Amino acid sequence: MRSSRVAACATAVVALLLTSCGARLSPRQLAQALGTNGGTGLNAGGQGSSGTGGVGPGGAGTAAASANGPLTGGAAGGATGAGGAAGGGGGGGGGAFALPPGGNGGATDIGVTGNAITLGNISTLTGPVPGLFAGAVNGSDAFFAYQNSQGGVFGRQLKLAASDDQFDCGQNKAQTQSDVPKVFAFVGSFSLFDNCGAQVISQNPGLSDVHVALSKDAQAEANGFSPSPLRNGAATGPFQYVKGLHPDAVGSAGSLIGDVQSAKDAWVGEQATMQSLGYHFSYQRVYEPTETDFTADIVQMKSKGVKLVVLIAADVKGIARIQQAAQQQNWHPAVWLLGASAYDSTYNPLVGSAGEGSLVYLPTAMYLGEDSGGIPEVGQFQTWMHRTHPNANADLFAAYGWSSARLFVQALQAAGPRATRASLQAALKNVHQFNDNGFLAPGDPAGKGPPVCYLMVKVTGGHFTRVDDPPNAFRCDGSYFSAG
Repeated sequence: MRSSRVAACATAVVALLLTSCGARLSPRQLAQALGTNGGTGLNAGGQGSSGTGGVGPGGAGTAAASANGPLTGGAAGGATGAGGAAGGGGGGGGGAFALPPGGNGGATDIGVTGNAITLGNISTLTGPVPGLFAGAVNGSDAFFAYQNSQGGVFGRQLKLAASDDQFDCGQNKAQTQSDVPKVFAFVGSFSLFDNCGAQVISQNPGLSDVHVALSKDAQAEANGFSPSPLRNGAATGPFQYVKGLHPDAVGSAGSLIGDVQSAKDAWVGEQATMQSLGYHFSYQRVYEPTETDFTADIVQMKSKGVKLVVLIAADVKGIARIQQAAQQQNWHPAVWLLGASAYDSTYNPLVGSAGEGSLVYLPTAMYLGEDSGGIPEVGQFQTWMHRTHPNANADLFAAYGWSSARLFVQALQAAGPRATRASLQAALKNVHQFNDNGFLAPGDPAGKGPPVCYLMVKVTGGHFTRVDDPPNAFRCDGSYFSAG
């Protein structure tokens, strides 16, 4: 299996997850962390139902004009003019993006008719861990539902045709090949085997692929556009923040890293970033993701005088077990620094009081709902996930599916009513700043530039809370350290 990086953070993400901040997961780690995720209602290799509702922000913003503002407008269709531009995304289906008097040109390209556009999505839905990345389909579908409630885009409804790669490289490639002559673009896919589909997508340069790319092959696609790009290395901001609070702790750090190539590869860049800032690791160990007893590690770290424990290459269940082991040994390091994989609805129930005071850094807004009052996009995400997939987990994969769909729609609106694959891709190539209306730390989809901004979150009273962040915004006090 090729190694891949998940962004959860993207700076934090990228999240996990996925990104530049250091939470990346491996197949086995993801299996542990996500085995209970809600399903999508899709069968293996089946088709997703099209969405039925949606809403968009300000009307006149274009792909090229994307900036770092909050969502403007609302359920009625959104404001026009500067509000749309500042929002980092185009408006809803009404107003400026309704069916124009001259029509939309009908069937202007593959996957396009006068009243609908069909998009492909290749994600892992079945296999060793059923529902592994179901969130990617759910989030994409929820946004298209959100958009369709406003009339779609230029009179066309957006339909998601989701396929399941069954956790298999050959299936991912075959599903991609099957969809190329059927869909207008790929949107929101999520698979540890996106390198397999990338071989097909790169051979079809006119077809756009909008998703958080995990593998190096997918990241290198000239026709690929990620809402939160990944690169080997990490943002320095979170590590500078911790160093500023605990300057004496960074000289004696410890970490546990999951024994899978993707996690180990990601750790190389993250550790290099921390070491460039003066961090020193007194204890490290690569552990099997199936391990459940970390007592020996806690004893070792305690004996070596570790003051800071960095858990950014571990899954949420592993993190909880490590912290519980520390509590059982009555050991309390000065700092627990966790990656975006810890920002999960299961973390606090799993860890209990052992997680109290932990710091977590994110490349996303607090999409579990804490930011819904100040960042309307979070509220929209929560609302439409509940409407379209009420029993599903609103996880990072759903968040990235939603943001991928938002990026696609922004470019589709900029492409104009007579959209073609070529005009869509031209619009995507103009998006050099994207933040999904404050939902993501800003990145550069066209230039493949990862986010450097982040949120710092603290576990307080069994809840995730922001600390020292600008209201409803991100900290942007660092740079990106590239590990090559």
